[in-house]
Amino acid sequence: MHQLATTFEEYVQIMAIESPHGLILDWWSRLEIAINQYFEVHGMAVQSPTPAKEQAMAADPKLGPEITAQIRELRLIRNKVAHEKTKPISVDDATQYAQKACELIWVLARAQSA
Repeated sequence: MHQLATTFEEYVQIMAIESPHGLILDWWSRLEIAINQYFEVHGMAVQSPTPAKEQAMAADPKLGPEITAQIRELRLIRNKVAHEKTKPISVDDATQYAQKACELIWVLARAQSA
């Protein structure tokens, strides 16, 4: 019988093995939701072009250029996975992507609080 994942680590491990491309698309979707919530909380336009969003996040002292660059890097990886023919993605690469996206979601959540 198939055992369900009960932790982040178990979920990521299963998905990285069974569908590394799907894991990257899943975690980008989660990160994108967090980005949009960040903009909603700060009263900024959620539908802004990506460069405008990146500029606004880089200007926020709670995020800054380093966090913004990490988000950009994940976005570019996601775009390659979604829109280009890619070589196989390793379990480790997919796992690291999910872990980094999860970390950035928490950073964005903290940046929303006063």
